[in-house]
Amino acid sequence: MVIRPLYFVRRALDAMARGPYVAIVGTGTIFVAVFAIGLFAASLGGAQRLLEAWAGEVRIAVYLKPGADLVLAREEAVQLADGRRVVAVPSSVALKRLAASLGDQANVLEGVGPDALPDAVEVEAPGISLAGAKALAERLRGVTGADEVDYGNAWLEKLERFVERVRFASLFMLAALSLATAILVANTLRLAVFARREEIEIMKLVGATDAFVGAPFLIEGLLQGLGGGLLGVAALLAVHAAAAPRLRAAVKMAEGLTLRDTLPLPLLGALVAGGAAIGLLASTLAVLRYLRKVSGP
Repeated sequence: MVIRPLYFVRRALDAMARGPYVAIVGTGTIFVAVFAIGLFAASLGGAQRLLEAWAGEVRIAVYLKPGADLVLAREEAVQLADGRRVVAVPSSVALKRLAASLGDQANVLEGVGPDALPDAVEVEAPGISLAGAKALAERLRGVTGADEVDYGNAWLEKLERFVERVRFASLFMLAALSLATAILVANTLRLAVFARREEIEIMKLVGATDAFVGAPFLIEGLLQGLGGGLLGVAALLAVHAAAAPRLRAAVKMAEGLTLRDTLPLPLLGALVAGGAAIGLLASTLAVLRYLRKVSGP
């Protein structure tokens, strides 16, 4: 029972050694597909992590209705903010901030009354996730006198929807890329099958089953898939090691970006397994097509 699988593996390795061109092309094709899929998945993971980091940098502001009690609103916000720092911002302070942000153009605010902007309560929430920011903002809507709660949702939610749409679209793209790779590798493996057609025909004449004939080819495709998957994962890790420090140095919000955010272990395992699956599917397509031809109607 153990000898036969080892026999098939030896035959597959021997065939790959005698026909390195097919092995190199098949492994290289799967490597490119795995690398492209992994790079896309890593980009999505990094984008999600940065999205959460941006949410954590945004202050959650509760704008009050005219005449609302600012002190009471702050006290209620403190109770709802789970120990986070809460600052009361009178309308006059908000106007001074606006003037400072305008710089040389602050003269446009001349004649604007000190009560032009509403009183507000600001909650500082560094490191909070986007989901956490939404939940906290929803709770802060219950503050007495609250008119509007802003946590940058106008652009954060648009960016979140964009990332979600890209994620769903990527599923179809990755499926199409995997299928195209399998077909391309299958066409390459057909060369190996064709090169050993006389051997296959003789084996069929002496009564060899399709499973016995096809097993070495299936193992050959599986090994090429594993090789391509492992090479793709190694290349992705190398790209991360080279790019991550530069990204963290250039973008402040990327300082917390780690390997677990972009290339978590389950993703790396899935990429290797996916490469093996593509190789196995490709070899199955190549072998079945030829065996049908040999077996006849």
